Amino acid sequence: MYLLITAVLFLFTVFSQSGAFASSDALYYDVAVIGAGTGGTAAAIQAARMGMDVALIEESDWVGGQMTGAAVSTMDDVRRTRTGIYNEFITRVREHYEMRETAVNTCYWGSDTIAFEPWVGQKALTDMINEANRVTLFLKARVLEAQVDNGGVTAAIIEDEEGKKTIRAKVFIDATEAGDFIPLTGARYRSGNGISPHIDNDSVIQDITYVAVVKKYPEGLPEELRIMTPPPHYYEYLPHFREIIAKDGSWWPGDYPFNVAVHNAYRGMPDVTNPNRSKIDGGVPSTWQFISRTALNWANDYPGRKFGSAGMPARFLEDKKFRRDAERKAMEETLAFLYYMQTELGMEDWSVDTRQGYGGSFTNDWQSWKEMPEEFAPILRHFPPFPYIRESRRIIGVATMTVKDVIRDASLKRILNMVPESVALGEYPTDIHGLREPKYLDRDLGERPEDIPDDKEWKGGLFQIPLGVFIPEKIDGLLAAEKNISVSRVVNGSTRLQPVTMLTGQAVGALAAVAVREKIAPRYVRPIQVQWELLGSKDKLSYYSFDDVPPDSLWWRGVELAMLYGYMDNPGETIFGVDHEMHWLEVRDAFRRIFGRMEFPRREYEALVTLNDFNAWLRELWKGDAEKYKIVLERFSGEGVMTKGQLAAAMGEIKYIYEMQK
Repeated sequence: MYLLITAVLFLFTVFSQSGAFASSDALYYDVAVIGAGTGGTAAAIQAARMGMDVALIEESDWVGGQMTGAAVSTMDDVRRTRTGIYNEFITRVREHYEMRETAVNTCYWGSDTIAFEPWVGQKALTDMINEANRVTLFLKARVLEAQVDNGGVTAAIIEDEEGKKTIRAKVFIDATEAGDFIPLTGARYRSGNGISPHIDNDSVIQDITYVAVVKKYPEGLPEELRIMTPPPHYYEYLPHFREIIAKDGSWWPGDYPFNVAVHNAYRGMPDVTNPNRSKIDGGVPSTWQFISRTALNWANDYPGRKFGSAGMPARFLEDKKFRRDAERKAMEETLAFLYYMQTELGMEDWSVDTRQGYGGSFTNDWQSWKEMPEEFAPILRHFPPFPYIRESRRIIGVATMTVKDVIRDASLKRILNMVPESVALGEYPTDIHGLREPKYLDRDLGERPEDIPDDKEWKGGLFQIPLGVFIPEKIDGLLAAEKNISVSRVVNGSTRLQPVTMLTGQAVGALAAVAVREKIAPRYVRPIQVQWELLGSKDKLSYYSFDDVPPDSLWWRGVELAMLYGYMDNPGETIFGVDHEMHWLEVRDAFRRIFGRMEFPRREYEALVTLNDFNAWLRELWKGDAEKYKIVLERFSGEGVMTKGQLAAAMGEIKYIYEMQK
């Protein structure tokens, strides 16, 4: 009873105080997204497209998070999650470079890969934000405080260059790179392998990397971009660099150390000024010599295990001063690797790329770092504004994904059991950068090292992400996106990459918008309500890709729902059979699976079903309730024989209406 009263009070507070907002200095929005990274921008765009007024609040001066502001703009894309808002984004990127006859498959030693310059990615995202038309973007805005009333988040105090502001919203989404909004709300979360408030700051998270975009200067390297003396602690990093990349190293695949061409092709980026820009193919080693722009994100993970440490301590997430200092050290290591490139690797005409537009702000405030000599400032000012953070705080959600939820069949390349609550897909392997020993795993989730697939032999496959991982166990008015969702440390290794964080962000944006529209807390939203919106946006939620049901098919939404909820069968992995003519037996079986009932109006089950027959049967079945399904009755009528695609579409609408009436 107490929980019910609390929920009602929260909903009353959030959804009926427009007068209070009007009489205060607060800024009011339907949805407030904290963090304009991959997940945050996707959430904001999706919510805005569904009619919400959205505040998108970002601490840095960059939109796009890990793939732009952290310069990880070579997509960790295993090719089968090119759907939804992520597919929209990469389509824009591809079109940008196609117009300039420049290849985008320049990375990861593969022919079907996607890379772009950070500024190009930011422009594509900014255009999508502007086109959504209802997003207010706050840059260089830091969240100071969250206001929680009656068990729900109702406001955030932010500070930008204009001063402090109160942002009020019906739903807040933490999409920051480190999960920094979550602790302000009082919601429980995981950090390392601890759970708040009992965090072990000495437990470990994955390493960070201060990525830098570098390019070749064929006309000669500007003197200000040449590093003349070894950076601080260079000789401490040098042995590790030599173990990873060497001038006479091996080709990929091979053994460490690898050579310069392999290094450049790992995170190779397009370069429209390169006369050989159309010849580069990441899957063809003979073309790697033409790569003229890449990112430093291989030999420079920090802290790594170079100095005897197990890895980055969870203190990085919990202690802002420690985080600042660690980011500075990561920047120092990348600077040292750049010097190693210009000297030992013979890349004397390579240095930081000055075209990306970095230099406006830095989360680590390196300009006041006394230990960094001034001579390196012309280089460092072209570094990204923040590092690549792989592991953040993770909420304790109403559902938590563990390693068993991402175990995929090696031959089918997917999980075996469908997850009806799925609102997003992932595909990446469980890449947690080592740290598989029991003492590093989440203590309460029962995961074992032997349960974790070996990344060297196993290349992933599709898995599904349920709605409950975005919703905190108790706090209302709060959702999680980006890397902050309710997963184990192991699963974070699969859900932290750009394609999946954009897709989960889109799902969270839809969840927030449905909650606002229906005037309910997000925890009371049914999965099918979110799925309906996402499928309408041509997002993919099941793990089947049917050749006869492309995303622009009339039957797309119905077939996806049929697969998610298992009320229709498919004859194979790649064919649904949309044009197959339906018999009464198949109609009856679909209804049995949805409604769990056995009695239906009798028909000759071996007979074919016309649309008019189906319509009459529905009226006989529903009797006085037929009006509730009026839209289905109006759409599915005619003399023709009903096809499997039409049945799937009809059943999808019936399933949705039925669930909404519960």
